Amino acid sequence: MKIVKYALFAIGGLAALVVLAVAVLLATFDPNKYKSELSRAVKEKTGRTLSIDGKIALSFYPSVGVAVGKTSLSERNSDRNFARIDEMKVSLALVPLLSKQVVVDRVTLSGLDVELVKDKGGKTNFADLAGAGASSAPAKTPASKSAQAHAPMALDIAGIEIRASSVGWRDESTGARYKATVDELKTGRIASGVPGKLSLAARVEASEPKADYQVRLSGDYRLDFEKEAFSFSGMDLSISDATPGSKKPPLSLKGDVELDASPQAIRFTLAADQVNLDRYLPPPPPKPAAGGAPSPAKAEEPIDLSALRGLNLKGDLKIGQLVASNVKLEKVHLGVKAAGGKIDAEPLTADLYQGKLSGAASANANTDRFAIKADLGGVALGPLLKDALNNDMLEGKGNIALDVQTGGNTVTAMKKALAGSANLNLKDGGLKGLNLDEVIRKLKKQPAQSSSQRTDLSELTASFVIKNGVAHNDDLSAKAPLLRLSGAGDVNIAANAIDYLAKVSFVASSTGQGGKDLGDLAGKTLPVKIDGALDAPQFHPDFSALLRDVVKQQAGKAEDKLKERGRDFLKGLIKR
Repeated sequence: MKIVKYALFAIGGLAALVVLAVAVLLATFDPNKYKSELSRAVKEKTGRTLSIDGKIALSFYPSVGVAVGKTSLSERNSDRNFARIDEMKVSLALVPLLSKQVVVDRVTLSGLDVELVKDKGGKTNFADLAGAGASSAPAKTPASKSAQAHAPMALDIAGIEIRASSVGWRDESTGARYKATVDELKTGRIASGVPGKLSLAARVEASEPKADYQVRLSGDYRLDFEKEAFSFSGMDLSISDATPGSKKPPLSLKGDVELDASPQAIRFTLAADQVNLDRYLPPPPPKPAAGGAPSPAKAEEPIDLSALRGLNLKGDLKIGQLVASNVKLEKVHLGVKAAGGKIDAEPLTADLYQGKLSGAASANANTDRFAIKADLGGVALGPLLKDALNNDMLEGKGNIALDVQTGGNTVTAMKKALAGSANLNLKDGGLKGLNLDEVIRKLKKQPAQSSSQRTDLSELTASFVIKNGVAHNDDLSAKAPLLRLSGAGDVNIAANAIDYLAKVSFVASSTGQGGKDLGDLAGKTLPVKIDGALDAPQFHPDFSALLRDVVKQQAGKAEDKLKERGRDFLKGLIKR
């Protein structure tokens, strides 16, 4: 018993000595005395200047922690600033370290400012910190049985808080600048299998294309370190234009996302109110002034699909209102699957221009091939063509069937490689740019009744075979009260040009568009050449061909009358 008693006294005395030693250490140790030594070591090791202007405070119980005040780090062998912080605090719990568990109290960071730069030669100002130029790592050897038996160290952080911090990127070869500023980031507990909450308020700025967005994100997360998985549920993302005076509505995205790092996989179910993809694309080049020479064309930026080759994705996206290439859609539903470098979008449904869209699309990142098959029913073609092609030649409601494929790594290349087929069926519409009724009145030397440049069409059908970016048609058929329309020609999508010959045949009718009797025009054909830019076509009626047809008919009638008179004269002679 005495041995136990003496042992307890010894342990108690040892504990007292430990407490006394810690107290003396805390009272006498000043880490700020070692600032110069620390700066000297950083200079010798990295060639960078470390300046610690704020105080360094240490804590040892109940956790090991450090708090650092204003600190800055220069670029390598330069006085230019690379990074700075106003304040950082972090501490580790002592007891869990004995069982290889890293339990961190709340980490706080404020005033972080990092400027990442790539010079004109392609070298970055952080390459040395990232280990660039270091000797390659030795070949991996199989882990020993003892190493395999040891479980990985567990990570447990009470939470992270970051305020008033930013990271910038500047590419001196292109002049592009980007900056992400975190106004506030807060997380809950970060530990494997433990749910937490996240909130973020940030700002993202870019020079090319010019952008300035305010980002807000919140939701519930769960991490699984063993499975290398991450899930984010109840996500609420808002992206709004921070440009002064902007009235653009924010992009709002809600839903659930799951990420698996090994093997890489993404699963999502998302819904958005409004999405305008055109806002994230660079503006089109300005058109040259009238009579002025066009500005030199810039080389097209290639479309890089390499990031999609390793993508494993499955998701469902719904968008209330979508704008893409100036085409406006509503109630968009898109199912997406991606694997092995191929992406399939099916189903693909939407409401657009008073009609319905139903179809499927695909992209192959291995071959840079794209395909789309779609049916549009009951669509108002005038507004659709105006928005999609800046062309409003046709009006009316109709059905469109589209089955096209293309390939290439630029928009121009894809236009030139476009192939497939398209079919159009239009009811109760009109052809804009030419009023054939007024043409008839002009030919008959009758006064004009309308200044409208529109020809009514009760129906119109046409099919197109598309090859190498050129859509060829030879079965145009259209009906109007006073005429029938046929035609053949090419629509060069790649060159934004049209080369088409329409033939207007006049029918005997006394009504329609306020028309009168056609008289000598009945049964005649007026050729109409359509050419020029696809978004500004020119119409060239060939009146001389029509007049030749009329004169030919009149000449034929005169010849018939002459023959009839000759027969009458012969009959008279015989009677005598």
